[in-house]
Amino acid sequence: MWSINLVFLLSSLTILCGATEELSRTEQTSTLFSVEGEIALPASRNCAKWSAGARVHLNHGQHVGFVRQDCTFRVDFVPSGTYIVQIENTDFVFEPIRVDITSKGKMRARKLTILQPNNVNTLPYPLRLSSRGPARYFRKREEWRVTDMLFSPMVLMLVIPLVVMLILPKMTANDPELKREMENMQMPKVDMPDVGEMMANFFGGGPAPTKKKAVTGGAGQRRK
Repeated sequence: MWSINLVFLLSSLTILCGATEELSRTEQTSTLFSVEGEIALPASRNCAKWSAGARVHLNHGQHVGFVRQDCTFRVDFVPSGTYIVQIENTDFVFEPIRVDITSKGKMRARKLTILQPNNVNTLPYPLRLSSRGPARYFRKREEWRVTDMLFSPMVLMLVIPLVVMLILPKMTANDPELKREMENMQMPKVDMPDVGEMMANFFGGGPAPTKKKAVTGGAGQRRK
């Protein structure tokens, strides 16, 4: 009789523990929510093929979801908090979106503004993420253009003085006073060395020594 009561007590405790665990699980799942949305691709792209390699990341992989063939997604078992939703793929670039989930399950989506966090731009929910364009992994190689040569510093240094020399006389021809002033202007004289003499001195080891002329006839005349 005593053994029967013990078995009944143990079975009752087991059932009670299982019920409390199930109740705690239901409470935990009731506080978890789902993030839903849709992805907009260009008309030329088939979503059924693209969705196989795409993933939805919340907070850089803290929660991960898959994209369905109709370009919709759903990330389950997400607790309340603030999350950054990103679409990870290799073909297109998407703008990340910030989602705030309250303890009661209310969703609020807004643009992610890192430089201006106080600037709130709300977005509709469920989410709708549109691609900004194709992902570019390589920079386009620069091509040679004629304008690059024309606007180079060396060409400008040669062309601008030439243009000034051609245009300035025509401008002074119509203004006699300016022409008279230009004629009266005198450039300072600068004694420039002879280039031939400089080269001869440089390669010849210096200027040739000057020979002194011998004085003849002076002493004989004095003796006379």
